[in-house]
Amino acid sequence: MSTGRLAGKRILVAGGGGNLGGAIARAYAAEGADLVLTSLDDLRIGKIAAESRELGRRAVCHAADLTDEAAIDRLATAAWDAFGGIDVVFLSSQPEQPKLGDLLSTSDADWKIWFQIMVWGPLRLMRSLAPKMMAAGGGAVVTVTSSTGDDPQPGFDAYGLGKSGLWWLTQYMAREWGQHGIRANALQPGMVATSGNATELEAVVRETGLLSRTSLGRVGNNEDCLGAAVFLASDEARFVSAQKLKVDGGRF
Repeated sequence: MSTGRLAGKRILVAGGGGNLGGAIARAYAAEGADLVLTSLDDLRIGKIAAESRELGRRAVCHAADLTDEAAIDRLATAAWDAFGGIDVVFLSSQPEQPKLGDLLSTSDADWKIWFQIMVWGPLRLMRSLAPKMMAAGGGAVVTVTSSTGDDPQPGFDAYGLGKSGLWWLTQYMAREWGQHGIRANALQPGMVATSGNATELEAVVRETGLLSRTSLGRVGNNEDCLGAAVFLASDEARFVSAQKLKVDGGRF
């Protein structure tokens, strides 16, 4: 049941077309937020927008390619103008079909895609939005990182380095913009099974024995991440910044 923890918040969800991003967007709407949804998956964010409007929320969609600088600038303007401001930016975008590999086998093109969407795209977007948020009194940024960015997982090199870069970007935003009222934190899911990664995740669990190093002894799901994502976006976290909130079942 909604408690209205995000009532009145205007939230830009970058990556709302993804499994986790979409679930969190729905949770934000359920808690009272108005949404600007962006993704290359128009159909999925369109459905989420329609569901949000049924709840009485305002919701708009804006397709944007985070490898296209002009598209990012248009997104920043459109998002701000949609509701006359943005209070929270949720950053969960990642490439749809890049190839994973090690340091030598990952192609130059795939390295560039991972970093453009995970680091440069979010940075470019926030460079456009942050000054407006500062002038309006501040706000919050929530990014989605990964344990692969902390603990190298061979074969996931570009993904891990991209997520590590996003975490460092999160810390720099918190450090440099905190004095202007902007908080920045990361949500770090552990082994979270979605319809998009369940098969791959099961293979990793079998090969690495990660489940035996998880205190709660199970793989997580999208629902396990929703409360933490809402908390970081809400005023309940008003004195929380530069933090990484792990939702990983107690991984050790």
